[in-house]
Amino acid sequence: MFLNVKAKTTGYDQKKETCKIFGDLHIMYCDFWHGLKVDWRKNSVAWDPEQTINMTLNELKVPCDNLFVCRENSGCYQDFVNFQFLDECIDDMFELGPMELCERKLRDLRKNSPDQLADCVKTYMANNDPDKFDCVSIKEKGECFLKDVEKHCDPKFLEVYKEHQDLRLYNRACDGRLKYKDWDLTRTQEFGIHSVPGGGIKVTDPKRNETGMRNTAKIFDGLCVSAFSVLIGCIFSCL
Repeated sequence: MFLNVKAKTTGYDQKKETCKIFGDLHIMYCDFWHGLKVDWRKNSVAWDPEQTINMTLNELKVPCDNLFVCRENSGCYQDFVNFQFLDECIDDMFELGPMELCERKLRDLRKNSPDQLADCVKTYMANNDPDKFDCVSIKEKGECFLKDVEKHCDPKFLEVYKEHQDLRLYNRACDGRLKYKDWDLTRTQEFGIHSVPGGGIKVTDPKRNETGMRNTAKIFDGLCVSAFSVLIGCIFSCL
């Protein structure tokens, strides 16, 4: 019924050892109520990315922020896990909405006037724009697309693009502004931590489904899986 976020971030303990039954119940509420709203917004944006043309990043990420706060208030989620869920959620909204509109123009240029695009952009797009979640990859991809976003995409989108890139680096604790409260390097966990230049941290996550689905057929396949949740979300949104 819901997008299975937990399955995408396996390999480490998601919840604190001190989480009690009431915390688990709180998480169930968060995943049902706010998770449903996130799922509904993602599917809505994927079907109609044009609705995000005039949205600010803050408006776009409201459902993600609400889910983050709810999980935070449960007192159960590891801090770094919750921030990574937040990053994934916001990035999905961004990629399915305003970035998709921008990439339509870039894909058209790649087909008809490839000389107008940076080589790194053409490489990303030739590889179906693969998603990586370590700090170095996030920074490199953001800088790679920046000039072509500024040159070829809607001028209003540039500020949203920059804000999104800055927020990704923050939520992933890449630049020292954010210190995860529960980051414990003394325990033995199989989640593959690697130091990267700039004081950031690389956490190996499986590739997400949503942001890799750029063409209509793939998006349709992904949305059919959660069709029932969309129907339920529509009912709740009308209440």
